[in-house]
Amino acid sequence: MSFKRIIIVAVALLCYVSLHADTDIVRVRKAEGRWEVSGNVSADEAEEKALMEAKKEALRKAGIRENVWSVMGHISSTEGERFSEAYSSVSTLALNGMVNILDKKVEDVWDAKMKRLFKVVTIDAEVIRNEIKEDETFKVDVKGIEPVYKNGDIFRCSFKVYGCDSYVKVFWFTNDEAAMIYPNDYEGNQKFLAEETYTIPVTDDIEMVMEKGKPDLEVEFINVIVLATKKDYPYLGKSDFQSILSWIYKIPADQRTLHHATTVIK
Repeated sequence: MSFKRIIIVAVALLCYVSLHADTDIVRVRKAEGRWEVSGNVSADEAEEKALMEAKKEALRKAGIRENVWSVMGHISSTEGERFSEAYSSVSTLALNGMVNILDKKVEDVWDAKMKRLFKVVTIDAEVIRNEIKEDETFKVDVKGIEPVYKNGDIFRCSFKVYGCDSYVKVFWFTNDEAAMIYPNDYEGNQKFLAEETYTIPVTDDIEMVMEKGKPDLEVEFINVIVLATKKDYPYLGKSDFQSILSWIYKIPADQRTLHHATTVIK
């Protein structure tokens, strides 16, 4: 039973969730971001990065602390430009607020003093502000995810949740694919006791085999998210990383905790 096959089957189990949080909407005008167009950064890339900076500025204008999910680290374009852009978009916006763009203006600005060309993006936006704070006592500790796997290696890790009994979901991402690998068609959803050690897979009846989605690739980057929630939040959504990450960060901050790991298959 391959890791890939488990992912495909698990997607069929996704189900609807309705999320409720204490939120209010703040209207923000003329939030500006800029990024240099250089030899390593094309005009399109600079515009995308400038838009991200404008969204960050909108969060600041709305009184939301900038808190980009930094555990990911930098994902270079060689590791997956599409994933990097989607991840950057979601992580920038999601921890304390979401930005809905109402109007956007893009300009090319030449800085005569610096002799550099910048893309400047200015937006009007609505910021959905969430006042719920993270529960610092609620944590998930994950061990056993190796930094490198050979094609065909068995995937196995362990986790322990601190703070309260929890429901756990495990998500898997590449540049082109994303899915939930636990719970899956072979292992049902369950509540995990606090401060007890469990493994993924949860049972010994299946194996998760690390197989490249594209065998011709020399290296395939895999990102794994282990999410613990105080209540059961089933997931119904598209099998793509932006949909999954957006859903994760709509869960009230005091109800969730997660661990992220990056690995590769050679």
